[in-house]
Amino acid sequence: LAQGVFGQPSPRDGIVLWPDMKLAFIQVVSVSALLVQKAKQVPDDMKNVGDDRMTNSFGESTLTPPCSSVTCNMPECQAPFEKKEDGTCCGYCWAPDHVVGLDRHKATKSMYEADMCDGAPSSCRGPGGEAQCFTPSCDEGYEAHCVPGACCPTCQYKGF
Repeated sequence: LAQGVFGQPSPRDGIVLWPDMKLAFIQVVSVSALLVQKAKQVPDDMKNVGDDRMTNSFGESTLTPPCSSVTCNMPECQAPFEKKEDGTCCGYCWAPDHVVGLDRHKATKSMYEADMCDGAPSSCRGPGGEAQCFTPSCDEGYEAHCVPGACCPTCQYKGF
């Protein structure tokens, strides 16, 4: 043993074992972590069991098709419409736009309908028809006003 001052044992005498104990502790912690991780892993032969499995023992899918529980009561489509089934469960009646025009809500007059802004750009007038403007519902202190480049009036602060 090394002698310290006044014949006392050196403080290093008790520390000689610490590096070995630290190494042993690190090994125990590492092995424990590996065992816990291994315990969490599911073996391959156990992954496809239970009610939520995706294939049966013959490798066939156990998933039901998305539309299997949908009951369709699709009436016949009236001309010029024709039935289309493009990935939907029940299909639908369809006709191209040039055969049946798009509904631009012009069939009825609305008391909320507003005129288009005087300086509206040409894009507000087509090619798919004119923009449909409605009277905006402005809060107190605001009023309907046309800003440059807008098709329809919007609410603006009265002092603007």
